[in-house]
Amino acid sequence: MKLIKHFRFAILALALLCVAATSDKVTNVLIVGDSISIGYFPLVQKALAPGITVEHNDGNGGSTERGVTSIEKWLGNKQWDVILFNFGLHDLVYKDSLNKYDVVNGKLAVPLDVYRKNLESIVAKLRETTAKLIFINTTVVPENSVGRKVEDPAKYNAVALEVMKKNKIEVLDLYTASQTIHPANSKPGNVHYTDKGYELLADLVIKAIKSAL
Repeated sequence: MKLIKHFRFAILALALLCVAATSDKVTNVLIVGDSISIGYFPLVQKALAPGITVEHNDGNGGSTERGVTSIEKWLGNKQWDVILFNFGLHDLVYKDSLNKYDVVNGKLAVPLDVYRKNLESIVAKLRETTAKLIFINTTVVPENSVGRKVEDPAKYNAVALEVMKKNKIEVLDLYTASQTIHPANSKPGNVHYTDKGYELLADLVIKAIKSAL
């Protein structure tokens, strides 16, 4: 009988330890992206606190060129549970010889073939983690946007989708959502959003994170 009691006590103690370990676990989410993600990031962070810790890469993620050289630094040594990442708006921008945005005299910052290659490199590094990966595709470019063409996000998103399908990575389609959100929640010719626009984007990102956990 004493042996049985000791055994039951040991099982109970082990169960309590497991519960304690689970309750103490911190869920870490990393968002990698440009100024669009910087706009919705604090809303996502606030909505998921305190149970989920959400961080953003240092500064603007920029193009895939920066992503290739910086992704290891952004990942650091932390154990991430979910990583959401986006590259596009800074890849499809046209710049002239003085580095000014110019669709007439400028050249694409990162052509589609290089964009694909860079994405594959970034994805390869992200897949070394144990995190659930979610790619956020590029939001719309409105008419008269400085340095960008309306039709380019769809082209870059198509390439990104191929890379993500190949690697079995989920895609959060903010491009389609932004076609509705952007017109009523932005300034003319501006790729960015009003506070309300960022709230609407944040709602979709929050939902994606919750579904991934």
